[in-house]
Amino acid sequence: MKKLYIVAGANGSGKTTFAAQFSMQEKINFINADEIAKKLNPNDINKEQMKAGKQFFKELNKSLESDKSFSIETTLSGKYTIRTIKKAQAKGFKVVLIYLFLETESEHIIRVDNRVLNGGHYVPKNDIIRRFHRSRNLFLNTYSKLVDEWLLFYNGDNKFEIVADNSFIYDTELNNKFREGEENDRP
Repeated sequence: MKKLYIVAGANGSGKTTFAAQFSMQEKINFINADEIAKKLNPNDINKEQMKAGKQFFKELNKSLESDKSFSIETTLSGKYTIRTIKKAQAKGFKVVLIYLFLETESEHIIRVDNRVLNGGHYVPKNDIIRRFHRSRNLFLNTYSKLVDEWLLFYNGDNKFEIVADNSFIYDTELNNKFREGEENDRP
């Protein structure tokens, strides 16, 4: 069965690394707006975000019309993901959501800062913090209910440890830490 893999998490969680490795292993296409922007302008991907975004949606729609599995990544902060899930399912795709997390906002900020030092793209700290909370809440309360299957990975040690999926908890302690964060996000 053809599958759409959605690799999600806040900025700095390791989405691109995971999705690129996973897609290579599965021999499927990985569509990523940042990677498209990097091809358009390797020296300043921020200048190409609009053009890359348009190209991303063009490739996404083309892939949804195909019979081949593919992957995308997202912070789950945009509204297009719900439409994409519904459209993919209507086209016969099994939708698998892979969510990556770190324990704290600070870890995400540090990783993005390190990425920038190594030539990667910048994300404002306020955006990282907002997405850290919003992304987790949307995963737990919306997206995990829409997809056919989900997997939760902890990436605090850069090893992509599976914590839970839609039918089993593999690491109770990490699962509880992830869900405790949800409690802390509530007003």
